[in-house]
Amino acid sequence: MKKTKQDLTKLTVKDLREVVVKLGMSEEKAENFETKKPLIATIELLRAQKVETPGQLKKDKEKYLSKAERMRAILMKQPKVRILIPCEGKEKPGVIKWVFNKISKRKEQVYVKGAYTPVQINGFKWLVPHGVYDNVPQQVADMISDAQGMTAEAGKDYLIDREDPKTGEPVRTKLE
Repeated sequence: MKKTKQDLTKLTVKDLREVVVKLGMSEEKAENFETKKPLIATIELLRAQKVETPGQLKKDKEKYLSKAERMRAILMKQPKVRILIPCEGKEKPGVIKWVFNKISKRKEQVYVKGAYTPVQINGFKWLVPHGVYDNVPQQVADMISDAQGMTAEAGKDYLIDREDPKTGEPVRTKLE
């Protein structure tokens, strides 16, 4: 039974400290209180906020999801896009299988063989195989596209076919 404000005023400072500790405050901090009024105000505030510790949240699995789990849920709801990352050099086409995990009770990606690109967003990793078309969430496809675009743009300032910014003529003509 919850104690009302009148019941709290009848308790000693020591008893009020015990109530505050039960509501989640550390014993060291509770010892800092010397009078009843601030203790009663703190008890009422903690009861109104319904403070939940991480341990309590983890026990209630419906309420607790890690950042990676929240990202996984977001990615799974996104529309899927079909992409191809080409194999480079002697790379072999990648094989990624979806396997049902009995512990987490859901399908998860498992690397089998070949080349792949891992895309990690907020702690959740999506594996994209090279050399085969694969359906990936839109956000994963955008990240791969950005990375490939950066790779394509890298080094363009050093190509022989570039234009000289001062003269506007190709650099190649100066070297011939």
